[in-house]
Amino acid sequence: MADGGAEPPTASTVEAELRAIATQFKKFSESLSPLTTIPRTVEEFEDILVEWLLYVEAFSEKNLDFKFGTKTDASGKLRQYVDVPATTSLRDEEQFLSARFVQHALQTDKNSAEVLARIASIGLLTEVVQDFVKPITAIDETNLVVYLDAPVALELLGVSGRAARENTAPVVAELIRIGASVRIFGQSTEEMKKSLQAVLRNTRPTGPTAQAMIRKEVLRDYVVQVAQDPVPILDKHGVKLAQRTLEQTPSEHQYFTLEDRSEIYAALRYAENPHARDHDANITTFVMRQRRGKHDRDLFKSSFIVLTRNGLLAQLAQRKCAELGRLPGGMVPPVIHRRVLATAMWLRTGMGASDLNVPKRMLLASCERVLALRPGVVEAAKRLTDALGDEEKARQLDLLVSQDRSAQALMDKTLGASNVVTAENLPLLFEEMLHPHLDEERRKGETAVKEARAQGRKQLDKAKEQLQAAENKQSAAAARLDAKLQEDRDAVEALSEEVAKDLAKRRRLRKLGAVRLALASCIPVALETSTVTKLATIFIGWLFAYLTLTGGRLIGTGTDERTALEALRSAASTRRLATKLDQFDVQWEDARFIISERPVATVTQPSSDLFEATPVTSAVK
Repeated sequence: MADGGAEPPTASTVEAELRAIATQFKKFSESLSPLTTIPRTVEEFEDILVEWLLYVEAFSEKNLDFKFGTKTDASGKLRQYVDVPATTSLRDEEQFLSARFVQHALQTDKNSAEVLARIASIGLLTEVVQDFVKPITAIDETNLVVYLDAPVALELLGVSGRAARENTAPVVAELIRIGASVRIFGQSTEEMKKSLQAVLRNTRPTGPTAQAMIRKEVLRDYVVQVAQDPVPILDKHGVKLAQRTLEQTPSEHQYFTLEDRSEIYAALRYAENPHARDHDANITTFVMRQRRGKHDRDLFKSSFIVLTRNGLLAQLAQRKCAELGRLPGGMVPPVIHRRVLATAMWLRTGMGASDLNVPKRMLLASCERVLALRPGVVEAAKRLTDALGDEEKARQLDLLVSQDRSAQALMDKTLGASNVVTAENLPLLFEEMLHPHLDEERRKGETAVKEARAQGRKQLDKAKEQLQAAENKQSAAAARLDAKLQEDRDAVEALSEEVAKDLAKRRRLRKLGAVRLALASCIPVALETSTVTKLATIFIGWLFAYLTLTGGRLIGTGTDERTALEALRSAASTRRLATKLDQFDVQWEDARFIISERPVATVTQPSSDLFEATPVTSAVK
């Protein structure tokens, strides 16, 4: 089947791809379990893989020829068992190996996944073409009513694991999209509750729900919630509750009587649990009655069906209804296997037969079921561990099987076969179960070291950022201080210049007074007065000359430093500039003020988580 408009692969290409995958399968198998290694050729591995892909989950009339017998269990008690003939000739360990390799390939190798899905799709196509209307007519709308069996409903809600949900949810969503009604019988919801409650009560649970919890794909609290009442959760997924009893709607009883129902119940002899047999017989009866004798060859025109993942139930219901004369030959049976419905929808609705997503999802879900932890393997390991009389070892086993990687290691090394577990290889099995746990701890340690280093680098980068920020803050503070000091200096210089001008004006006035006094002393000479007056005038002139020569004064014409500084201080106080003036050392020299260099000023920054108080020093130039 080609993807999109690409050319279909040739036979030689497919053969070469399959041979390469079979070679990978051989290497994978030999490295997986040294306890069960059996020499096989690449051709044998190829045959095993193809057969498993074609018949995985497939059921046929051959499966219905089961026989009953008795055998002794591990505790020595005789128990009845049902021998259901296999659809394929593959042994159990070969099926386990195939599922393990296919799961690995689907998750890690895109090219191999395409080839494997293509081969699996051949089996799907063959089964649908043989059983129902040829898948050539597209379906855009249907009035089909689909009842979910309890295990299918559990898959939809996600309590059976991620792969199971991803395989079921798209089918249900597509049914609702094309107009089908998806429902569930009240008896099925009760079966869901009992199944989940049994898992929650078991101290060493197995099965899909237990495995999903071990893999942490579903929370225990959610499983508890579903076990209490799944109906409202199903309703959110578009699945409505249908309550029916065998007594209701008497007008429908003629189409499937209580005697017919008893025949169905008797045919389901493979089910050891009588409640499960009751449930399966009842839901088959409900569907047959609702059809009112109207059947069809087209799955999407069959009015009512039950969707199950139990292949034996689907095949037995079909054969028994035909034997009772309630189902004409070639008509769609009341119970349909989920694989069949999904394939028909893949080919005939909008799910798209041009891609291989449906076969891939089916394969992953099938692998997950085949690889699930098996009670027989756990019991064999438990029995041998108890025989050692070491309680600590027994507790260790319980802990290991509750861990996904360790449980998978146990299944890998035994290939799901309980008879592989022996007293001789039990220590090796414990070592193999511990190995992934130790690997996980080592990876955690390496991750912790990397995280510590990353955290250290992060803290160092943060420290550098804080240091840079502090330096920037210091620079900004120094710049602000420089600007403020310059502003203060400008103000003081302007004030000094103004005071110096005022003092100069005063000196000029005094000089003018001295000139006037000198002129006044010359008046007597000009008037040619008495000799005494002239002598007095000459004396005064000589006195002034003497005082001038010796530096004395009668009327001062200069300004001393104290007077100048007092005048400057007074002016600063008047102008409210005293604080600014105090920042500078001012001296009076040569009739002008000399302002000294800026003094050293210290600004203390607030402390932070990284730095203590940091002084900022700026020199005033």
